[in-house]
Amino acid sequence: MVPAGNVDKGDATIYFAIADKTVLVTGANRGLGRALVDEALMRGAKRVFAASRQSMVLPNERVTPLILDVTDPAQIEEAVARVGSLDILINNAGESVPDDLSDRSALEQHLSVNLYGTLDVTQALLP
Repeated sequence: MVPAGNVDKGDATIYFAIADKTVLVTGANRGLGRALVDEALMRGAKRVFAASRQSMVLPNERVTPLILDVTDPAQIEEAVARVGSLDILINNAGESVPDDLSDRSALEQHLSVNLYGTLDVTQALLP
């Protein structure tokens, strides 16, 4: 592991110090998103906002659950108001459904979550 704040250009490994930072993880309800929340806590994050489309309970006083569908502008605005100052944004929310991507509506759904949702959340939270 590379010391906090350093970059090892040889293998493109970057390690960011998370201790005492405010972190927001989208798609935090399961899988990789939940693991990212746990890792941020383990690395000493001051506050972790765990965003998901559904309500969830995380038994840690440093975790604040957020209802956030990355395709819903009103929910994005509400998240911005609740979060305030943010140090690290982890845009993990995504859709991975084995749809027929020759079907335009399926492709549009993937793009609305995986591309435009990520863009909209980033622009709203980290202007």
